[in-house]
Amino acid sequence: MKTTIRLFAAFAFVLAGAAPALAQGAQSQQSAAQPWMQLEKELGLQTTYSVDMSMQTMGMSMESRTIRSGGKTRTEMTMPFMNLKMVALEIPADGKTTSYSLFPDKKKYVVNAEADRARAAVAAGAPPKIEDLGTEDYQGEACLKRRVTLVQQGISSEMIMLCSPKQKNMPVKMTMNATMPATAGRPAMPIQSVVLFKNYDFSKPADGLFAIPSDYVQAASMQAVMMEGMGNLGAMMQQMQNMQTPQPAE
Repeated sequence: MKTTIRLFAAFAFVLAGAAPALAQGAQSQQSAAQPWMQLEKELGLQTTYSVDMSMQTMGMSMESRTIRSGGKTRTEMTMPFMNLKMVALEIPADGKTTSYSLFPDKKKYVVNAEADRARAAVAAGAPPKIEDLGTEDYQGEACLKRRVTLVQQGISSEMIMLCSPKQKNMPVKMTMNATMPATAGRPAMPIQSVVLFKNYDFSKPADGLFAIPSDYVQAASMQAVMMEGMGNLGAMMQQMQNMQTPQPAE
């Protein structure tokens, strides 16, 4: 019994430590699935649409929906493991884009300065290399095939995009191969992600989708919002610790 309690407590501590990184990690993965947005002009892509996306990477699956309108972006997703809904907004204004992370269940939002810094670093990096590779059959359609090679913040990556003529030459499948640079004591790590695009809608989205609701309150940080959901965890772990502490004999 004590062994089971210790294992469960250890798992709880690990989860508590990982929670602040889950939101940032999910959004980072979502950003990794969207590099084509920065290449809309070069690739001749549409800028107003909605699409469902399914991404598989590192043994994990993530479903999301992306909505674009005139440079504004809304991405809806559910956090892995915690079943927490999150909405990422990217709003351009006065030559600058600001990123927000919204949590509908909590009616809170944060300004995601980290995403803005990452975007600026990408924009300042070397231009990508785009190659036309002819066509490839996908779901019974001859899709345009392109390779995009780029280096962002020291991470080299290659995208193979299949674009559907029936969907205004928008991507329907994208395979990304990236190599995370080596760090002290850790070798370089290759990562592959596959993104599938479904249910395109090219009608203009409602403007309200790109606004922060008036009843939302700004939170100090994404980590603070995430840890709110762990409120009962501390009490639970304390209770388990008490169960393991020998009680004085009466």
